[in-house]
Amino acid sequence: MKIGRYEIKGLLGRGGMGAVYKAAMPVTGRIVALKVLKPAEIMEDLVGMDKLTSMFLKEAATMASISHANIASILDVHDGSDNDLPFFTMEYFCGNLGVLMGETYEVEQPSRRLGVEASLHIAREMLAGLDRLHYEGIIHRDIKPFNVMLAEDEGGTGHVKLIDFGLSKLRGETQDGPKGMVVGSPYYTAPEQEADPDSADARSDIYSVGVTLYRMLTGALPAERAADRRPICEIHPDLDCKWDEMFAKALAPNPDDRYLDGPSMIEELDRLEAIWTEQKDAVCSGADLLLEPAHHDADWRPRATPTKVTLKAARDTFDLDDLWRPNQYALGKFTDNENFTITDRVTGLVWEQYGSRYPLTWDRAHAHVDRLNKNAYGGHTDWRLPTIDELITLFTGSTEPGDFCQQSAFDPQKARLWSADTKAFTAAWYADAQLGFVAWQDRTCRFFARAVRG
Repeated sequence: MKIGRYEIKGLLGRGGMGAVYKAAMPVTGRIVALKVLKPAEIMEDLVGMDKLTSMFLKEAATMASISHANIASILDVHDGSDNDLPFFTMEYFCGNLGVLMGETYEVEQPSRRLGVEASLHIAREMLAGLDRLHYEGIIHRDIKPFNVMLAEDEGGTGHVKLIDFGLSKLRGETQDGPKGMVVGSPYYTAPEQEADPDSADARSDIYSVGVTLYRMLTGALPAERAADRRPICEIHPDLDCKWDEMFAKALAPNPDDRYLDGPSMIEELDRLEAIWTEQKDAVCSGADLLLEPAHHDADWRPRATPTKVTLKAARDTFDLDDLWRPNQYALGKFTDNENFTITDRVTGLVWEQYGSRYPLTWDRAHAHVDRLNKNAYGGHTDWRLPTIDELITLFTGSTEPGDFCQQSAFDPQKARLWSADTKAFTAAWYADAQLGFVAWQDRTCRFFARAVRG
């Protein structure tokens, strides 16, 4: 299947305005995200195709007009003048904040906590990208986790790339759609924007960042009324109650009571992080910070043979909870062999200490293992890509608040690791050893490889 010059590789998502496909550029084969205008019938009836086309092309023009590290770049635009549907292509990223948090279509259900450093890193970059938009008089109006892509080529949490400007507006612009049409996403939209989309300004986007940050830190959506929110120091033992003052301001019902812009909120986050950093040593010295997770029996050994696992069967096969974290953890006891390998004295597995230098596609991860065997890495030639069961033995069980107290034997910047287990011909399973969850991705995505033997 082709759209214009682009070969379609799969559907990434569908919304009221159209569909987003994974596509390959001609000649180079570079993978891009291709968004095509295919509105739902109700949208076409309510707004009209001419207006939708204008909104769609305005989204492309908005993204293309701004160059910023935290805004996804537009690569190509087709205006539909040849009677084909309009489309545009943009940078493709495998990761996004919604997946990282474990948010589902049941938005109100609990999600994974990301930890203080990761949460603040993401929030700062969201605010930086929004400030660039606001400087140009553009209000996003649909900030939510699934519109926050994460470029992961350097490892770690990844760099924020804001997407989906289909609902954005220029300062002073008014909406031509039907009266009462809601703009934004439930739970993340500021109250004044829900009441009147034309009233949204920079402070409306700030509100959405506040909701997202609260959820990253607590795993829950904030109660709409400040009086109904539990103090954050009761929910998150790493933080003191000064954080409640910040959230009260970011989530104030009246936009006049919120942070004026992104830089002012970043300044407050910097201040809170400085206090938190000073408190870390004291927090880590406290006893019983975390509940001890359930562990496998001492004689348990992980599955070593790769297998194909469907999405439906995955949680049972890998023994995972509702947030795709292990129900039981290994009793890992790691020893540095001083030859760039690490041995788990409990399972007997021997791990490549540093892993691949760069994130790799799934096929290139296998090539990395082949190279280790060719060079007899660590004196051995039986290295292989680990199964999900084996990767889970690297999890500490400390993925909730307090996890910074845990010292890993491996590089935390190389947390997302490919497994040998597949989901389909084009997809494979991976594990995030830092946040402690399992997920799948297209094999063309780039994660790190860490080989194992034994």
